[in-house]
Amino acid sequence: MKIERLALYNFRNLGPTELVPAAGLNLIVGPNAAGKSNLCEAVYYAAKGWLLKGERQRDVIAWGAHEAVLELTVNGDHVRIHLNGRARAKTIELNREKKTQSEVSALVRVVLFTPDELQIIKGRPEARRRFLDRSIAELSREYRYIVLEYEQTLQRKNALLRQGTPNPDVLEVFNEELIARGSRIITQRIEYLKTLNKTLSQHYRAIAGRASELTVTYETPLDLSSGDVRAQLARLIAQAAPQEIQRGMALVGPHRDDMRFDLDGHDLRRFGSQGEQKSALCAMLLAQLDLYYQRFGDYPILLLDDILSELDSRRFQRLLQLLPAGVQIFLAHTVTEISELHPAVRTAAQRIFLIEGGKVSVAL
Repeated sequence: MKIERLALYNFRNLGPTELVPAAGLNLIVGPNAAGKSNLCEAVYYAAKGWLLKGERQRDVIAWGAHEAVLELTVNGDHVRIHLNGRARAKTIELNREKKTQSEVSALVRVVLFTPDELQIIKGRPEARRRFLDRSIAELSREYRYIVLEYEQTLQRKNALLRQGTPNPDVLEVFNEELIARGSRIITQRIEYLKTLNKTLSQHYRAIAGRASELTVTYETPLDLSSGDVRAQLARLIAQAAPQEIQRGMALVGPHRDDMRFDLDGHDLRRFGSQGEQKSALCAMLLAQLDLYYQRFGDYPILLLDDILSELDSRRFQRLLQLLPAGVQIFLAHTVTEISELHPAVRTAAQRIFLIEGGKVSVAL
């Protein structure tokens, strides 16, 4: 999968931009706040319909403008997204025919890796859950809808619990919905991690340069050895009912679960060095690409947003060497001068785009 042309008009701080990316590594360089991350976000937004900063759609339209346009040519297909700020409308076209975001997302597949991902191991559980759900949703459109439905029902249940004396019949309806969707979420999370673990250690050894075993374990109060996820979840929710009413919030379900990274049997979050943690996240990225290829028979477009600020040059060089041949990469990196680039990174780049003050030029 390759982006053959990218054009942007009034997207955040970027001026009118038209790029013809290389099929391999595209380096996007410039000083802080120049617009490098915005270029990566434009590709991600076109593919997923999600904004990286959780803002309103109107906020991506350049200051003083009333509309923005994103255009991508991917494997010969033309995608056009028009944002109308005045009407608060979004129009998506594929080869000049109106389409839904989900139809475009099925066509344009991307994987995003940012410094936020590098904090997953030692960060809060909600960050790991979000990372896990997004990773699975990128392989399964159905999973994304199940998670959205679960979250909507969870919000309604929590609002009911905050009343202090919730209607038991309504509460039972919410619980049934949460059990049905929550058990599917837990099952798919476990299956995803089981498949991921098949190649994770292999990739870790290649990144770190030493023999080690890296595994990711799903953490839940359920007894996973019994296999009856739905029945166990129903029992735990019933047992937690008095405490949930007292505290005014749902205390059991996939929204409370976590995952743990173990390196040679030790919790990587508690006992791992920063280098080991970063190597583990690189291994995760490579394992995810394996799953993409198994699912779709092709690799996604890879967006690496300023991860060189977190990875040392040795690990980054190994990561570049281990990435599958044929992956198109957009790597944003903060430098004030092209001469500041590490020689290995500059040599690997097939095309270098320089962004200064929202203006994009081709440096190589």
